[in-house]
Amino acid sequence: MPKRVIPTEKPDLSATLDMKVLGQFVRFKRTALDMTLEDAASLCGLSKQAYSNVEQGVETIRVDTLFKVISALGVKLKIDDAARSDDDWT
Repeated sequence: MPKRVIPTEKPDLSATLDMKVLGQFVRFKRTALDMTLEDAASLCGLSKQAYSNVEQGVETIRVDTLFKVISALGVKLKIDDAARSDDDWT
């Protein structure tokens, strides 16, 4: 019998982004896709523990691990230079 995936709530993305919030969003995305932790880890080519570390918001994960996960789940990160005003280009 397949494992049941329980959807999680989408985290508040208006807050400052940190590894905890990013991990919560990854978990939200995985559960919205009805994927088990094992299935997601396999999709990303990672061990279950390495994948779980991302969802748990472990701050010492490797950057390439993070990018494997977000890429496999279809998550895009946007870099926005908030310190730069629109006048910087004129």
